[in-house]
Amino acid sequence: MSDKDPRKKDSTTDFFLNFVKSEKEEQAKIEKRKENSEERKVKRLNDVLTGFNYINKALDKLLNNRVSIMIISLVLTIVLFITFSGGDVLTSATSGVTIKNVAVGVEGLKEGYEVSGIPTSVTVGLIGPSLDIYTTQLTKNYQVYVDLSEYNTGSHNVTLKYRNFSSDLTVMILPDTCNVRISPKITKNFPLSYKFKNERSLANKYSVSVNSLSKQTVAVTASRSTINSIDKVCAVIDVANKTKAFTQTCAVKAYDSDGDEVNCSISPAKVIAECSVNTYSKVVAVKPNFKGSVKSGYQISNYKLSPSTVTIYGKRSDIADISALSCDVNVSGLSGSTTLTGLTLKGSDKITKMSATTIRIDMTIGKKSS
Repeated sequence: MSDKDPRKKDSTTDFFLNFVKSEKEEQAKIEKRKENSEERKVKRLNDVLTGFNYINKALDKLLNNRVSIMIISLVLTIVLFITFSGGDVLTSATSGVTIKNVAVGVEGLKEGYEVSGIPTSVTVGLIGPSLDIYTTQLTKNYQVYVDLSEYNTGSHNVTLKYRNFSSDLTVMILPDTCNVRISPKITKNFPLSYKFKNERSLANKYSVSVNSLSKQTVAVTASRSTINSIDKVCAVIDVANKTKAFTQTCAVKAYDSDGDEVNCSISPAKVIAECSVNTYSKVVAVKPNFKGSVKSGYQISNYKLSPSTVTIYGKRSDIADISALSCDVNVSGLSGSTTLTGLTLKGSDKITKMSATTIRIDMTIGKKSS
């Protein structure tokens, strides 16, 4: 057979055509599979979006319901607690825990009487089922209190009581007793002064002066011992960041000689203060006022004050005549060079602010020359 045999040519052509046809069919199948895959992805995405929309609508309904929110919060809290505790809350039959700083309430105190000696807070120890302990810590509806309904005036040893703990828990209170004193209240009038708070937030160039308080005296009601401990009663004026005149409703508080607040009833409990903000200041000298006498045969030959001057603030007309401030220095019995610190400067009601309130003095004390 010749190389030019037409049958061989036809055979090659048919093979090529069949190959091309087969490739096209395979390519068509691949394209079809891709289309089907894309359709499935789109369908799955639509299903997911539909599910999200359903969940969002359900959550909207739940979150608009206060009861549902509380239930969800409780369930999530329990799940988280069990997760982080490793399941101990369910597997541990008994456990223990201490709850610190539990406030102590007072019940049954007769009107017109005051009680002292009750701790403001105690520590509570709990032993029992873990789930009961956890529920107690979660709800926090327990109470520790003293019942004074059966006690009269005088000193008493009182046992602290508790309520709203599970009956399956052993409850221990530390301390579980306290010595209290019940006293009748009396009322006494006090002159009302004032004190500033947040003075550090007041720019150095400013000082605040009080023009008026809506009350000059207040009535303080407490036991006699509490009344006797009161050194002064003040309207507490917040001067933070003040730069111009202001009017403020201030709380009234009582203080002892150490500056600590005294717990008592004050009427009125609030007053109105009208204040000015001043920028006038001047520098004045500090002068020591020696009290007593150094040891016989000795004398003060030299002294140095630190600081030796202070800046005072106030209305120009009020402090114009003030040229110096003094401080008392007790030298009784001194016989050698001495340094005294924390000596209080004597100010004036007209001075609203001072750059220093205490000074230091270094004294050289030696024998008198014969």
